[in-house]
Amino acid sequence: MRDGAESVALKLKGVVGYKGRQNDVIYCHPLEKSERTAAVVYFGGDIQDFGENMQSSLDRSNKKGSSIDEDNKNCLKWNLDYVASLLGSCFPTSHIIVVRPARMEFKMFSCFDNFVPSHNCGVPEHTPTHYALHHLEELLKCISDRVRTKKRPLEESPLEDGEIVGSPEQTEWWSQDLDLDMCNLTLIGFSKGCVVLNQFIYEFHYLKTLTPDNEILGRFVDRITDMYWLDGGHPGHKNTWITSRCLLETLSRLGIKIHVHVTPYQVRDERRAWIGNEQKLFSELLRAAGAEIDESMHFENDTPTLQNHFQVLTAFCMN
Repeated sequence: MRDGAESVALKLKGVVGYKGRQNDVIYCHPLEKSERTAAVVYFGGDIQDFGENMQSSLDRSNKKGSSIDEDNKNCLKWNLDYVASLLGSCFPTSHIIVVRPARMEFKMFSCFDNFVPSHNCGVPEHTPTHYALHHLEELLKCISDRVRTKKRPLEESPLEDGEIVGSPEQTEWWSQDLDLDMCNLTLIGFSKGCVVLNQFIYEFHYLKTLTPDNEILGRFVDRITDMYWLDGGHPGHKNTWITSRCLLETLSRLGIKIHVHVTPYQVRDERRAWIGNEQKLFSELLRAAGAEIDESMHFENDTPTLQNHFQVLTAFCMN
């Protein structure tokens, strides 16, 4: 992990993707130049929102006299703004894109409806295609356009809609000819955000078996080099991890490097034993199919806690 330097951060509201779908995003430019252009796209977990939204919810609860769990207070640190900065340090030569969920049910449950059909609390209803890959590609194009055409002076101030924070000389090299959809892509899902990566698996299979002539989308998928599952979980009772052999065989043939990072908070919860069972089968099937996959268990000997669950965001960067 790189310490010290900070990236210019741009918060964009209502970025338009596939057929009018919209997501708010945070964009951070690379900290270092590289011969190969790369981008990291992050999908977060429950509770994770823009820092100001999380603080506002906490303040309202305080005013109402509601009892607030200490864990929820501690989660404030893990807001999307902080994660964007953290990822910038982990991937200093990459553009960073943090995708905010389409809705935060009860200001707590992340629902990525634009990528996968979801119930009220964000439980996914996976389908062969929800045009999630199309939506991601269009989001990246729109982000590129909005960053390239940004004309406002750069200022040192809190992030607002469309505001850049940093110094002018920082922006000269990374914004030139910016085409995020043409970059090599690393996709990261944390906790609930893993449902988006799971939906991509369904759509990889749909693309390769039912629409193999879609060369444009095929080239976009070919640019995905790495996928990270970070302690995946959601409130449903199945499909926390994909266990369909045919879907995973298709994934393995794409040559994408698979990275699995888990903690006992998810995979050793006896009340949700299916999570650990599914994760084990997910990894076994991919390995049997010849996929390049690595696994890491973090905080293995610690008491499972929500904080250790969030700490995987730091721990995976150290590997």
